[in-house]
Amino acid sequence: MTDGGARWSVGALAKASGLTVRALHHYDELGLLRPSARTESGHRRYTEADLRRLYQIRLLRELGIPLDDIAELLTDPTAVRDVLARRLEQIEDEQWRLSLLGSQVRNLMEQVDGSWRPDSGELLAQIGRASVFHDGLSREQRTALAEQSDRIGPDARRWLDAEWPLVLTRLAEHCRAGTPPEDPEVQATARRLVDVVAMFTGGDQELVTSVAGFFREHGHGMLRDARVGQPDLGLGDELWDYVSQVYGNLAGN
Repeated sequence: MTDGGARWSVGALAKASGLTVRALHHYDELGLLRPSARTESGHRRYTEADLRRLYQIRLLRELGIPLDDIAELLTDPTAVRDVLARRLEQIEDEQWRLSLLGSQVRNLMEQVDGSWRPDSGELLAQIGRASVFHDGLSREQRTALAEQSDRIGPDARRWLDAEWPLVLTRLAEHCRAGTPPEDPEVQATARRLVDVVAMFTGGDQELVTSVAGFFREHGHGMLRDARVGQPDLGLGDELWDYVSQVYGNLAGN
């Protein structure tokens, strides 16, 4: 005991708090927890006030708050609501992401249905399409699509997963052959596409527009992946211009 209070060395404080000496040194370097005293030889000595501050830091870390935000909070206590609000938003985003991931895994389980072959590439194609698709739309759009997927049920999801590559492949073949969009066979295929889009989006026109923009950017690669083991059709923006024209003509009628 000196100066009317206890003093802990960095090793003793590490043992008492369950942290490592290296972590305490790191906190010192960041300015989060600097020892209030030092010995004549320069060794750190921590006081009871330092110990209380350390427990505050540990509590905030247990809430998952980053060290930078903790430093802000300890420097400016009025920032506590902003710091906690940021952390709550991160937690809610993570909850949403995990919920969406769970839905995706359930859908894949329903689609493979115990019949997946390791050499088929089918499962990888489905995972790849879903991952790219979910990365390409906003949180609200992905949530809306996930809710629509839950509404239509597993049978409809299996139908969609089989139907959309067939429809787009057929339209791609018409595009490469130069078949006019007004051709009856093209229009029949386009009606199948309208059905696919309506079931996929639930008829939400804003979502239809966003999905169409996504497919223009990513759709060619997804179509190629969906046709595992089949040749590339060699079409890029030309295909999506054609699909947009065909779909637009029919949807506008």
